[in-house]
Amino acid sequence: MANAGLDLLMDNLKKLICYDSTPLINNNPCVQDKRPRFQFLYQELESLRSFVLNMEITKGPHDQEKTRNLETRLRDVVEEAEDIVDLFLTRAFIRNNTSMTICGADVSCHHPNIDSAIENIKSVKKELMDTKTQSQSEVLHPTAGTLPSKSSCSAVLKEEVIVGLDDDSTVLVDRLTGNQKQLDIISIVGMGGLGKTTLATRVFNDPFIVYNFHARAWVSVSQVYTKKDLLISLLTSISKLALENIKKLKGEKISELLYKSLKGKRYLIVIDDLWSAKAWDDLKMHFPNDNTRSRILLTTRLSEIAFYAKPGGFTYNLQFLTKEESWELLCRKVFREDGCPERLIKPGIQIAKKCQGLPLALVVIAGLLMKEERSPELWEKVAESVISYIVGDPKGYLDTLALSLVHLPRHLRDCFLYVGGFPEDCTIPVRRLIWLWIAEGFIVEDGQKPLEEVAEDYLLDLVDRSLLIVAKRRSNGGIKACRIHDLLRELCLKKAREENFFMKTSMSGYLTSSKFISCTDKQRRLFAESNFFSEISSDHSAPHIRSFVCFNKEWYFSLGVQRCFHPFLLVRVLDLQTVHTPTVPLALELLVHLRHLALWSEVTRLPSSVCNLWNLQTLILKENYSGFMKLPENIANMVNLRHLWIEMIISIPETHNPTNSGVFFNLQTVSMLRLHGRAESLLKRIPNIRKLGCAVYEDKKEDSFPSFGLLNHLETLKVIQPEVKSLLSNKRISFPATLRKLTLSGCRFPWFDMSNIQWLPNLEVLKLLNYAFEGPLWDTGEGQFRQLKFLKLQNLDIQQWNAYSTSFPCLKRLVLLECHYLKGIPDEVGEIHTLETIDVDKRNHTVVKSANKIQEEQHAMGNYEFKMNVIGFFTSIR
Repeated sequence: MANAGLDLLMDNLKKLICYDSTPLINNNPCVQDKRPRFQFLYQELESLRSFVLNMEITKGPHDQEKTRNLETRLRDVVEEAEDIVDLFLTRAFIRNNTSMTICGADVSCHHPNIDSAIENIKSVKKELMDTKTQSQSEVLHPTAGTLPSKSSCSAVLKEEVIVGLDDDSTVLVDRLTGNQKQLDIISIVGMGGLGKTTLATRVFNDPFIVYNFHARAWVSVSQVYTKKDLLISLLTSISKLALENIKKLKGEKISELLYKSLKGKRYLIVIDDLWSAKAWDDLKMHFPNDNTRSRILLTTRLSEIAFYAKPGGFTYNLQFLTKEESWELLCRKVFREDGCPERLIKPGIQIAKKCQGLPLALVVIAGLLMKEERSPELWEKVAESVISYIVGDPKGYLDTLALSLVHLPRHLRDCFLYVGGFPEDCTIPVRRLIWLWIAEGFIVEDGQKPLEEVAEDYLLDLVDRSLLIVAKRRSNGGIKACRIHDLLRELCLKKAREENFFMKTSMSGYLTSSKFISCTDKQRRLFAESNFFSEISSDHSAPHIRSFVCFNKEWYFSLGVQRCFHPFLLVRVLDLQTVHTPTVPLALELLVHLRHLALWSEVTRLPSSVCNLWNLQTLILKENYSGFMKLPENIANMVNLRHLWIEMIISIPETHNPTNSGVFFNLQTVSMLRLHGRAESLLKRIPNIRKLGCAVYEDKKEDSFPSFGLLNHLETLKVIQPEVKSLLSNKRISFPATLRKLTLSGCRFPWFDMSNIQWLPNLEVLKLLNYAFEGPLWDTGEGQFRQLKFLKLQNLDIQQWNAYSTSFPCLKRLVLLECHYLKGIPDEVGEIHTLETIDVDKRNHTVVKSANKIQEEQHAMGNYEFKMNVIGFFTSIR
């Protein structure tokens, strides 16, 4: 309930309360006069936060509307206080900062009412207390539950037309009828509408399953259930007792009868739509384990529930239908046994494609097409707006997917809704998404873990809940990009509109002040896909906006739009990396609350005024050409900077200050830093860096290599040496034990220096590019790359490579490109049991021949999943 905004608000209040936090602000007489009121506001908010965290608002079917209204009230009062505090900070900073080059924003006309905000907070606290009292009363006098019913999704997908489940059902039937005597638990996991219940039904009714098990029972749990109703549902499935007689029994007696009914039998229990660990705990004690080869089959949207039911157990992750399967299902639903008329094939294939492999979407849209005239014009119209037709269906199938949001924790809910702001069919880079989440305040500190790691955990949780889809994997198996199904995105858009969470805009043309104000009223975030931003004049006002993210790739900022930032004085996120601007707008210095700034510009110098943005955590600067940029002398003022991603080689000014003032303690990422061999003093200024790219230039005074071993938090390192002309054997290379991914290019190390890399205990990815190592022979020796999963050699002069299966015990992927002199891949590489893929350059026939031999060996060992790819000249492997 507004936790992210509340935490950020509390942090800003501290700046106004603490005398030594920000002298430039706190020396302001206006702030000093209001400090007692800010102190009181802080105390009220602190008690409100404690109250919210320590209470649990019931979300049963009878009080959902009341809960939503209360959440809205709480969000409104927090946002009101947030606007007041942020405006005070802005006004104090602008009035005191005489170094500003422009100061045209009129903030003096605003008179925030602190007392009004305090009274509203007291009012909502009373409402919360009343709700808590009422909830406690309902716990003492609960209403009777009803037997759970199948969801509309299940009803739709359990019809007779089934496509694409043959292989799935075969795998599950084989697993369920295996020889393991002990009770086994098998799970089907996937997003809502993917066909989990359909698959479970097909398996449940399979003739071999019917023959194999003495007793079969089915129970649907759903999110709202009572334990007694679940037990009654199971008992009526496997006993001859009448439902009326069972209902008269006490819960303990029903439990006893159920257990006895299963005792000694080989049974199959399907537990459909399982949402919570508690529901599993309520059921599992009733299933005897008599070594009769009994089985339990679960369906759930949550991977964590499958793991909880049986850690390390067999989990079947149901996949989306292929394009061919989607088209087949649509045809069979619409035309039954008749084929699709030729005139409808092209728009029909487009309709099937737009459903993105989700059976629910295909069934719903097929139901619509069955009722309408079968004309190409109508089908083309449907193809243009498939998702809109599904959402508009009167049966409300979107509510089936909305169940995933009901018990989603607030921190995950905000992160998920935020993804809905990205464009349709967008592949979302995880790095960008995580940095935005952090800037928005969605990521909550978890002990000593960096916020970025916590955010990755959130992302994995959303994937495990079947809400996000993995689009690309990193070379070490991590998630590089994700996407969201269009139906789930539509759900996000619907909830975002209801809660003023964000607004999508595709407006074009001139915006009048009244139109601009009406469309942004109370909106906290704007996600724009049109030329919306550059058409706003300085007399507009959007005091509620905290984030502005652009996706349109055709924008261009002229020099005359510098003042267009004035309406967004309180913005925290400004992501304009798809908007081309020739300069860095000077008006940025007004945006003192900025935490995330992303621009696309051709500048080679960063204005020093930008470095006064002390709240900034992420600075991204995209450009069109490679070059150099020397950062301003006052770059150290950005004490909260976490990620510095500038697509140029940058140099950080030296500091002669012996204190910690020049140390970037929070810096986690630097894209490409210019270093000389003697770089220890600079590396000591980034002690907590985790991801570092650097260009190393030879030092005229000393031939050395930076001692990266100083960086004991470093996980990802990329080093290029643009000017090295020959092999230099007297370099001493040092890397930290924390390193997980290492890329070297142009360094020309001798191969015996590989021993300094080979011992790294956590190294998972190693890329050696463009004469990173030089010499005809690499002998790995007896040492091991203990954790290495990905190895890439490209454009090296190596001729012979001696390696052993024990050298790479965890290797999954090997890439060999442009190694024209290499005489082959070591034979023992083919004996690595973990190996999954080898990619080779088609121009080296000897390497291709040895890769083919390895593929034959892998297949002979039964590893038919192994793949050997022959790469063309223009193909790149990351």
